Amino acid sequence: MKIYYLFFLLILIQLNLVNSQDLNQPKNDNPLNRDFEKDMEELDLSGLEDDIENIDEIAYEDNYTYVTHIYIYVRIDGDYSIYKNHSNLMKLGEKYMTLLQNAMMNVQLKKNGVGEFICYYQKKEITENLATYFLIQKEIDYIQIGFDKRFPEGRTFPIVDADKRKTTSENVKDEL
Repeated sequence: MKIYYLFFLLILIQLNLVNSQDLNQPKNDNPLNRDFEKDMEELDLSGLEDDIENIDEIAYEDNYTYVTHIYIYVRIDGDYSIYKNHSNLMKLGEKYMTLLQNAMMNVQLKKNGVGEFICYYQKKEITENLATYFLIQKEIDYIQIGFDKRFPEGRTFPIVDADKRKTTSENVKDEL
């Protein structure tokens, strides 16, 4: 019998709570219950100031508006002619980006032409590390930092010169 009293008491408490709340009445403090269509028809913008003031600032950490960059020229001669193809060049760029991200270097590579990337990054102090990393890759012809061209060890000139790159890019555009 004591269980029924307890059960009855719980039901009374629940009914009391339900009756004291206005479940069908919208509350004005909840922005989801506002009639935005009516507000727009009447051009009533009151109450939106609080919504605008409470918007959190978006973090710009990953927006890639990086100021510092390195031009990277990939070899497109002989065995490396596979990098004339857009998808193969993009796979190579993804490989480089993944390895650099794993090394905690936030960079973004963007294709700039046939066999060309631009490496964007924020911290200028990692420029030499990036230059060393790219120059030890076997697919890299040369890199350009500012007006300074750098070549892999043992070379002082590019394997694929600018004229050949230009004619190759024109040929690829004609194929498309």
